[in-house]
Amino acid sequence: MGIATEGWFRGLWRMARVITGPEGRLHAAFAGTCRFEPDGEGLVCREAGVLRRDCARYPSGRVTLWRFPGAGRVEVLFADGRPFHAFTAERPEGVHLCGADRYEVAYSFGEDAWFSRWAVRGPAKSYVMKTRHRRIPHVPMERNNPSRAF
Repeated sequence: MGIATEGWFRGLWRMARVITGPEGRLHAAFAGTCRFEPDGEGLVCREAGVLRRDCARYPSGRVTLWRFPGAGRVEVLFADGRPFHAFTAERPEGVHLCGADRYEVAYSFGEDAWFSRWAVRGPAKSYVMKTRHRRIPHVPMERNNPSRAF
């Protein structure tokens, strides 16, 4: 399987995320990008965009570290290096436990798109977060006419 490799994730992706509450009502939405770049040990993923909630807009983002320790295996870490979750190409699912809260993720991958679905349950939390990533193709800038690149 070609996904779940460092080379496949590398690059710029457009993101759309929706967060729904227990009754399926929209709680918040995020639109932005994420960029996967080499960091010497794997990839660093930088998300940046705008979170919309209750008619307000907030700049939002996060950083995670993606490691590829073996064929088809992916380990995702928080920015400070603490483990977040892991998955494999054959079983693209993971779990993160945070106190009494349980975060379960399922991934699906296409040619130039991938999706994640997080189900979060705990004493004070109950929501589903779905994110769609679509690759933004690299458009090289023309050497003699930079304006033609746009």
